[in-house]
Amino acid sequence: MTEKGSKIFQKRKKINLKIKQNLQVWLLLRIMGVALLTIAVACIILYIYSVAVVDADYLSFAPKVRKVSEVMLPVFLAASLTSIVAGLLLSLFLSQKIAGPIFRIEQDLLRMRAGDLTDIINIRSTDILKELAQTVNMTVHNIRNIINDAKEINNDLEKKIANGDISEIKAAFDKQKECLDNIII
Repeated sequence: MTEKGSKIFQKRKKINLKIKQNLQVWLLLRIMGVALLTIAVACIILYIYSVAVVDADYLSFAPKVRKVSEVMLPVFLAASLTSIVAGLLLSLFLSQKIAGPIFRIEQDLLRMRAGDLTDIINIRSTDILKELAQTVNMTVHNIRNIINDAKEINNDLEKKIANGDISEIKAAFDKQKECLDNIII
């Protein structure tokens, strides 16, 4: 890894909320929402059950504290289990919001990797990764233009070789070299 790459890696160890703020806010809100919802479900279950168990007369209830703790254990377990199930269901939904667009981008990139640079990544405008898809589409468009330029220069070079003019061939080779030098490998 280069020195510059190593510095970038070290900088990325810190939490940086300025990178892709919209995506980070979207994820944080959903994750916090799932956590708060599961806590709320657990609290509601505990409240409903505790209201049913505790009598209006607190003094007559005081000697039964040991028994209340025994009664509340299944309630805590039920509330925890319900919260975990609700959290898992919401997490599955959240993961699909991210996994779906990633899958579509991956499928389109596989077609591009096979050599079809005419393909573009189609993604719904409401998907969270639409900016990534647009960036990849622009990159592929630029690569397609570079390849087309190289093909044109190569065709021009072939014509000049067929004509046999050495000075024109040298100029065409220089143009081809310049085009290829602009591509960083």
